[in-house]
Order: sequence, then C-alpha cells, then structure tokens
Amino acid sequence: MLTATRIELRGVTQHSDYPDGVMAECKLDKLNVVPTSCGDLIPHYTEPDVRTKDAKSMSFYPSGAIRVINLESQTLIPTPLGAIPAELVTFYEDGQLDGVFPLNGHIGFGWTEAEELKLARPFTFSFSFGEVTAKIINVRFYPTGEVKSLTLWSGETVKLTTPAGIFPARAGLRLHRSGALASFEPAMPIAIRTPIGFVQAYDVDALTMAGDQNSVRFDEAGRLTHVATSGDIIIASESSDTHRISSRTCLALAKDIPVKLAIEIFFDGDQVTIDSGEVCQTFSLTDTRFVALPDIDTVSLGACDLGCDSCSLG
Repeated sequence: MLTATRIELRGVTQHSDYPDGVMAECKLDKLNVVPTSCGDLIPHYTEPDVRTKDAKSMSFYPSGAIRVINLESQTLIPTPLGAIPAELVTFYEDGQLDGVFPLNGHIGFGWTEAEELKLARPFTFSFSFGEVTAKIINVRFYPTGEVKSLTLWSGETVKLTTPAGIFPARAGLRLHRSGALASFEPAMPIAIRTPIGFVQAYDVDALTMAGDQNSVRFDEAGRLTHVATSGDIIIASESSDTHRISSRTCLALAKDIPVKLAIEIFFDGDQVTIDSGEVCQTFSLTDTRFVALPDIDTVSLGACDLGCDSCSLG
C-alpha cells in the first residue's frame, strides 16, 4: 500500500510525485473505497477501454488531500442542486466539493467528441433568474457550497433572463454566491446597452470548455461590469485628440496575416477601461464620448446565429 497521501491506496501501478515525495497522481488496478465529503467513492481501477485509455485514477494536492477522482463507473453525487451522476469529481483542498463532470471520456484518436456527446443527457436546474436546461460538461461550486458555474457542451444554447435582457447563451454561465447571474457567453452577437452606448457583445475567441469567464458580466446588484466585443472603439474627449482602439492586430509568428482579438471593456463607477490586448487605457465617462464599431465575422458563427426560424429556443 502507498501512504504518501492522506489515504492508503491498494494496487498503485503508476504514480508521479511532488518534489517532497507526496503523490501527485496515480493509476490503480485494485478496488479502493475512498471516503470523501460526497460519500464513499471508487476510483477507476479496471482495464481501460476506448473511452478511458490513459486516464489517471486520482490526483492530489501537495498536502496529500484529494484533488480529482476519476470514478470506476458513473456515480450519483449529492450536490446542492440534487444528486448528479458523475464520472469525475473534483475537490477543494479542504475536501469540499469543487466540480462534478457527468462524463469523462478522453476525446482523441478512437473516440470523438460527437460520440461522447451522444452519451450526454440534458439536466434542468432552477436558479433565481429562471430554469436552465442543457447538456452540461460540468457544474462547479464555491467552497461554501453555492453553485459557481455551469459549462455547456459545444452546440448547446440556453435562453437566459439577464439584467440586460433575455438572450441566448452558449459555453456557460457563472453565478455569484448569492445566486444572482454573474456572467454569460452570448450565443450570437447581441446589442447590450452600456455606459458608453450600445455595444455588440460577442467573443469569437471564447473558451467553450469553461463557463467561469464570460463576455458579459454583472455585479451582484445586476450592474454591467464587463463586455467583450470585436471591432473598433472611437474615443473623443475634451482633453485629448480623437483616437481609435482596434481589435485588429497581427500575431508575432504571422505578421502578414491580420487577426481580430476581443476588445474587453470594463466599467467601474464613472470610469471605463478598454483593453485590446495590445493597448489598455482608462477613461472618464464624464468628459469622454465613445462610438463602438463592431466587426464580427458572422460567417464563422454557429448555426444559432444564422437565423431564428430553426432556433430551438423558440
């Protein structure tokens, strides 16, 4: 048995360690019943198949506390949202539940995302801002137990009632501890009323595998604090000449090929900060005028953006 963690493990076939000798991760080939804050769980130990090849059974924090358990089979995990079936569970270092992943197939040669998606089923969750029904990659929680975020499968869209209006969302959404909506990722370019006027909110580079960071963000009172867009922002003030901040740039390894990155706009009281990735400037809202000129390539957007006639959102 290996005891370099807080638990004794049987059948460790492979493992890697931190510099001080504490186990970082391992593979198992014998049954282990591991006590957790979610109850007793069984890490993966049987011969891998096409979905589970190369999967580690468990990983740990440097303290030896459990970080991740790749489960032997899909198991109902008790959560603040009710019991959720999971193939992988993550924990905070103090042992509290961090995240629940209903599926954990390893996408790659021999197993495709489309095949994994066929195994996914929709879940319905009720929040203060309404119900959300979608196929999810994961649900994450704050250390104190409140829902933190949902990450949606690629191609999934949900209709959200937000402080800025009702909009279709993709990728995911984040909540404040209070349960109020903290952020969402628009499923299509949407016109958001902001302190600098209407802005087309959409991030063409949005990460579709994480629902924690999104283009449109609100504080707990529902005030807009951030929006991402692409194009140009024209700035005119009494104290300086008119100038432009653009999302167009050239990457270091391909200077002859122009690309468009997201422009991030942050709102804080009477100030606005505009960050293009190359230029980041803060302006006063009291003596500055702004014009947002969107430049979003709708040809590359998903089917949800092509029209409403076939939209499942209704």
